[in-house]
Amino acid sequence: MIELTFNKFILGAFFIITFCACGNFLEEVSQDEFEPETTDAYSELLNGAGYAFAELDGLTWYMDDDIDGVSSYSYTDVYNACRDIFTWQYYMYQSLKDANVTDATYENYYEKIMVCNVIIDDIEMSVGTESQINMVLGEALTLRAYYYLQLVNIFATPYNDSRSTPDQRLGVSLVTKSEIRDEGIARSSVADVYKQITADIERAVSLLDQNKTNNGVYRINYVSAHLIASRIYLYMEEWDKVIEHATQALAGAPDLVYLPTYAYTNVNYPTNSTNPVVSSSFPETIFVFGSMPGRMGFMGTPVCLSTDLVSSFSEPNDSRNGMYFKATASGYIYPYQEYKHGVAERGYVWRTAELYLNRAEAYMEKYKAGAAECGQLAVNDLNKLRENRFTNYSNYTLSTADDLENLCKLERRRELFMEGHRWFDLRRYGMPRIEHTWVSENGQRTTYVLQEKDPGYTLPISQDVLDRNSKLVQNELATDRIGTN
Repeated sequence: MIELTFNKFILGAFFIITFCACGNFLEEVSQDEFEPETTDAYSELLNGAGYAFAELDGLTWYMDDDIDGVSSYSYTDVYNACRDIFTWQYYMYQSLKDANVTDATYENYYEKIMVCNVIIDDIEMSVGTESQINMVLGEALTLRAYYYLQLVNIFATPYNDSRSTPDQRLGVSLVTKSEIRDEGIARSSVADVYKQITADIERAVSLLDQNKTNNGVYRINYVSAHLIASRIYLYMEEWDKVIEHATQALAGAPDLVYLPTYAYTNVNYPTNSTNPVVSSSFPETIFVFGSMPGRMGFMGTPVCLSTDLVSSFSEPNDSRNGMYFKATASGYIYPYQEYKHGVAERGYVWRTAELYLNRAEAYMEKYKAGAAECGQLAVNDLNKLRENRFTNYSNYTLSTADDLENLCKLERRRELFMEGHRWFDLRRYGMPRIEHTWVSENGQRTTYVLQEKDPGYTLPISQDVLDRNSKLVQNELATDRIGTN
């Protein structure tokens, strides 16, 4: 094994990391190289290369049931290649490559992880106050936990897959040291990956809680660390830990927005507003990062919000119908227009609404398991969210456990659509059967099916990555998915 000490780094636009699976991961391309000695230098490194301000996941946007096909006025080679993501084909990477598009979802996350590793390994030796060191270390640990959470939920089976235990299934490769190795790294189990994730996030919150600094919505703080901890434990079905972390986050989180009176900066053209839901300007935003794939915008592409999603907004007086999306006038090609992402920022946010939904689901599951007092606690969280989304709202009253579960899942879908949650939620809800219909350039409609517990719920690892790391094992691949007309 080759081990190198990373004592030269490049900040901002001069820091370029090329990740090649788990082989010779890092190449440094520098105009201004320096040795980071101070905590401030590590903080700048994390901000410039560890945080994600560009696209990370260019795949799962296309794969859930919140979008469907639609006639389009643009059928480029890229959009036609995206059809194979949209229809869950195992050869999706080759289709993108043939259209001169390289998807680097796998590499993107590991690139960020390697930066976090450098900081986690070395920052405690830097020149700075204990408080400064703890802050940057807590940020790096939170980011590494999140990046691994994404990787293991894209390229491995769900933690709660009932067909076998997490320690019996392949997760992803664990790289937790800032060293270059000349051999590949095999995949750890799903259980071991989550063990690393939980160790990172618990250490992170203990550090960030010591000095509850808020450096703005573009940097991790104690609130965002507790939020992602609640999501991690939600995926693991550790309900008490979900409640613990969501409650701690809510103590410092911004209040929910009362949506019926919320105004976009451009009322006539909400998509041109600077303060949509997915933005740094939305009042309940806790953390904002990344970007949607540039090819993912709806207008001009062959996909749109699904009728299945839109029909879930069946209750009257729900302001999200009109603020998060709107049906277009008859005669338009696209039946719905999405307003959650404006032109200024088309990325991801973590926001207060998720905390209420995470905690409500945990209380609901405890209620189902026999903890009678938890039913009303779940209802309280749902009503808190809903009273800020509906006009003339009347509180939901606790009834059966099944009814409460249905409402929890329905509210989660309605509130968080197009924010990077739905694909992962479908996986942990048992990987149900879903359909997508592709509308070709000549108007032909072809329906494709992702069956219950389909291998397509776990994405394949690209051949380029496999070629660079001979120790990786490919996921189970579905056969060619044939559509019906």
